[in-house]
Amino acid sequence: MKHVGIIGGIGPEATMDYYRAIIAGVQQVKHSTAVLPEISIRSIDMYRMFSMLDREDYPAVEAYLGDAAEDLRHGGADFGLMCGNTPHIVFDGIQRRTALPLLSIVTSALQEAQRRGLHRLGLLGTKFTMHHDFFTSAFQAAGIAMVTPEAADQELIHARIVDELEQGIVRDETRTLLLGIVSRMVAEHGLDGIVLGCTELPLILSPENMPVATLDIADIHIRAIVARILAD
Repeated sequence: MKHVGIIGGIGPEATMDYYRAIIAGVQQVKHSTAVLPEISIRSIDMYRMFSMLDREDYPAVEAYLGDAAEDLRHGGADFGLMCGNTPHIVFDGIQRRTALPLLSIVTSALQEAQRRGLHRLGLLGTKFTMHHDFFTSAFQAAGIAMVTPEAADQELIHARIVDELEQGIVRDETRTLLLGIVSRMVAEHGLDGIVLGCTELPLILSPENMPVATLDIADIHIRAIVARILAD
């Protein structure tokens, strides 16, 4: 099995979920609880990264996460990943700064959307994910339209992610607000799917309570990670 390196802290809740889910995924495929993959975690300061992004200091983000990836490589990791969507804004720049192959969450999500035959998606995430085109451009280049919420809704979503979900706080009121935004987007734009473009959003939104097909990018990413760990 391959040794996986996780750039964590983006945020802590997602990091813990990734760790548990990767182990469970490997054990499920191997049909044994006596199997444990080798996992290294290099946790960064998410708020330091957010500050860099607010200043649009993208080279600093690339250097910060590139150094984290190199730490994982020197620690024996065969490949790596970021357990958050936001730093994929500068994914290519981070990859250029490290010899550790990184498994992109955007690429994994796009492949799943294509597999499901989806054509028109709504995107929820942090303000960085919704404001930038790193996610939408990849889908649009593949012929899949992508819509983001209105500006006021984007601010609300970002605030609830950072102030609540990143802290492990899940409130029914927030779930109701988010489902209301999703329902409006589906009705106004004729969407056939929603991308949960932040790895904390599945803490509060699940396919069972969504009005259209739901792409949980964390779950999709984790399945791709497990497959890479077990690849020959």
